[in-house]
Amino acid sequence: MIVDDYDLVATSANPLAVLGDLLPQARDIGLHLVLARAMGGAGRSMLDPVVRRLKELNSPAVMLSGPRDEGQLFGNVRPRPLPAGRGLYVDRRSGERLIQTAFSGT
Repeated sequence: MIVDDYDLVATSANPLAVLGDLLPQARDIGLHLVLARAMGGAGRSMLDPVVRRLKELNSPAVMLSGPRDEGQLFGNVRPRPLPAGRGLYVDRRSGERLIQTAFSGT
């Protein structure tokens, strides 16, 4: 399941809240959840039940460019300004790695 603009979905009546209980068994049941959201307010989004559960489960994350004042989002990694197309891949095994994503300059 891919959810773009999760910050618009995560309201008080979040339709994805029911997935929170399924996330620990995601591998066993074949559930893949990809959330994309704007970086602004990402620190506050850690209070959302689905995002909080993903963080508790040490799910891998990709963080693109963002302000450091959003705080530690995944692991102990803070976002930082990065060139277009660059991101930080964060997982529990290898920590933080700088990656290059596909980028179209048009």
